[in-house]
Amino acid sequence: MNQKKNVLLFNILFFLLLLTATFLFQWRPELLGNNFRTIDILADIKKDTLQTKDSVAAIIKKPKPIDTVKVGSKTIVIRNYITDSGLINSSGQQYALSDFIQHLDELKKHKRRKIRIAYFGDSFIEGDLITQDLRKQLQDYFGGNGVGYVPITSVVAGFRATVIGQSSDNWNDVSFKSDDKADANLFISGHSFFSDENSWVNYHTVDRPHLNYFNNVSVLYGMPAEDKLTNAILTINGKQQTINATQHFNVVDENFDSIKNVRVSISSKDIPLYGAAFESDDGIYVDNFSFRGITGVEFNYFTQDFLEQVQKTRPYDLLIFQYGPNLLFRPDLTDFSWYCRKMQPILKKIKDAFPQTSILLVSTADKDFNYDGGTWRTEDGVEPLVDGQYNMARSTNIDFFNLYHAMGGENSLVNWVEGDTTYANKDYTHVNSRGGKRIANYLYNAIMNDYNDFEKHAN
Repeated sequence: MNQKKNVLLFNILFFLLLLTATFLFQWRPELLGNNFRTIDILADIKKDTLQTKDSVAAIIKKPKPIDTVKVGSKTIVIRNYITDSGLINSSGQQYALSDFIQHLDELKKHKRRKIRIAYFGDSFIEGDLITQDLRKQLQDYFGGNGVGYVPITSVVAGFRATVIGQSSDNWNDVSFKSDDKADANLFISGHSFFSDENSWVNYHTVDRPHLNYFNNVSVLYGMPAEDKLTNAILTINGKQQTINATQHFNVVDENFDSIKNVRVSISSKDIPLYGAAFESDDGIYVDNFSFRGITGVEFNYFTQDFLEQVQKTRPYDLLIFQYGPNLLFRPDLTDFSWYCRKMQPILKKIKDAFPQTSILLVSTADKDFNYDGGTWRTEDGVEPLVDGQYNMARSTNIDFFNLYHAMGGENSLVNWVEGDTTYANKDYTHVNSRGGKRIANYLYNAIMNDYNDFEKHAN
């Protein structure tokens, strides 16, 4: 009996000690000494919203206020982190992404059935990071069901949470980084996939809003190299059809009431398959075009004719380009004039190929380096790169989103990594899913603020 009583007393005392320690660590860490900092034991289960005043938000520097820059005789307003460089309504107000904002207005008023966004980036967006949350928010407001473009296969197919993609292991993936890419007729994703014996790809839905069934399925493919076969049998869920690959970019559309699985194969080893796109009859769609390790200059591969063919066959209303981490490959590098000289003509070519499409250049995010043997801080090249990217956007008259300042500016990523609620990985370069959601919120709010202003003053 005494032994049971001793065990009970021990458990009670241990429980009280645990409660005391929890209280001290979360609310009064200073009583434990200078080596302890406040922690939030519920951080992992708290809802992450921009309005939540969590400990990380409290220590992140506030973004810079609204600003203006002078370009010749024109004043460009930086509002909500997107530069205004287009539409001026009867009230004299300017809006960024002017064509896109008008298309959103038409979609909301049922004067337009569909809007597409192509979001290009490096590993910062792979696995549908950022784009999955931006897509959901836009579809919640403007409608639409579908994940958009999905490649035949990718290095992140196993952990992408917005679609389940499985494929045979005998596809030949030719890409930006391949030695034999010249005649491979790459897609704007930077990849072309060539079938081998009995190659196949299978797509399956996920149980998430706007993504739990397939309706409109588009198989995207290109043109084979010169003097190669132009006809082939394309099979979609057992249905065979002959396709002709005489155009630089081709699409086969199949409509379904509601299915959860799509299987695709092609008989030809010469016709490049690009992937499939999943949409519904109307609404808004965001295609994720991530490619690990690139800077954007790889787009020099594409001819203007090919880009025009893409826009003619499967048009986009907004192109977003986000690059930066792979340019910051040396912590002491601060001169990016070489990059701007290469990238600016490419942006102009893209703009010429998509004349009615809004284009948004997103700056690099913060990226940190351990300069002092233990102290992480923003790399010296981050702000010069942001300046260079802004000047490129201004010179080509496309819109600009200052992601670096939106995140909090200098040393913001340190706070995202080391805060009680983490928003970035310990490589001090890439954000995690919570950080991706936060960046998507920045972009969505910036777009919607201009959209709401336009809607308010349009008439």
